[in-house]
Amino acid sequence: MRGRCLVALTLVVAVGVAAPPARAGTGPVGLERLRQRLEALVARHAALERRVGRAAVAYVQAARAADAAEAELAAAEERLEAEVRTAYQLGPGAALEALLGAPTFADIGSVAEYTARTIALDARALRGLERARAAAVAARDLAEERLAAMRPELQRLRRSLAHLRREVERAEALAERARVEAAWLAEERAALALAEARAESWEDLQTLTWGEDQGPYLALLGPTGGRTCETPPGLVETGETFSGYASWYGWEFGGQPTAMGAIFDPTLFTAANRWLPMGTFLRVRHGDRCAIVLVNDRGPYGRLERVIDLSKAAAEYLGVGVSWVEAEILVVVPPGG
Repeated sequence: MRGRCLVALTLVVAVGVAAPPARAGTGPVGLERLRQRLEALVARHAALERRVGRAAVAYVQAARAADAAEAELAAAEERLEAEVRTAYQLGPGAALEALLGAPTFADIGSVAEYTARTIALDARALRGLERARAAAVAARDLAEERLAAMRPELQRLRRSLAHLRREVERAEALAERARVEAAWLAEERAALALAEARAESWEDLQTLTWGEDQGPYLALLGPTGGRTCETPPGLVETGETFSGYASWYGWEFGGQPTAMGAIFDPTLFTAANRWLPMGTFLRVRHGDRCAIVLVNDRGPYGRLERVIDLSKAAAEYLGVGVSWVEAEILVVVPPGG
């Protein structure tokens, strides 16, 4: 999936071959000015994508928290219903009958204590239900706020894409009239197509919470969240290694679906790779630092010398920009292993 937004959107500096004389503003000089304007527009659009990515991740996290709160509310309602059913089956006469039938004063005390505890349990269950309901309402309200905050960012992104599209088309028309071949125009057209695909996947906001829950995998990164050279409990070394250049991707992909199904969150220690099975782990070493990362995506593409795309958090921890790394494959300990 990963074409590396920042790499794909970087413009080639060379403009192309010289063309025959043309009107001022329509030849290579005019095309160069347009290239510079496009470069500025691309930089602004990348910043917009990062803002949308942050907003998307915030919404998904809030929506999942709301789902969990509503599940807890449903469980609390079931518990209270079961206790009410039990109390109804016993009925008020059951306690009186037990008291009258008690053979000793000690038995009378036990019946009275049981009755008092049952009443206290009912009160606690009711209070627990009220707390669960309040938490669910608050969590869902927060998710809706996050969703509302994302909408204006998406509107700005759509306007930016439309502006970029017009400028690319203008540059193509200008190059055709001036009979100039500008290699960077083809790259800009490809980058624009990728940006449009990313924007489209953000549009259907209600589906952002779909996908596999990778929580159990991330838990295997251990208490450091992957900031270690040690093999976390639950993982085992395979002895298989590879090396090559690592790059990274960040908030411009935030909230986008990964190949594993979960959304991309650049604050987590994850990575994209072209050939390893999803759910594989890597110990990535750069200098004197290591990071344990979960492979949950495909990439990097376009530059085959790059073997992994690290999340922003993992890359910053390792000090990686586009850097040579060593990687060791780790897998989940098999059952009974």
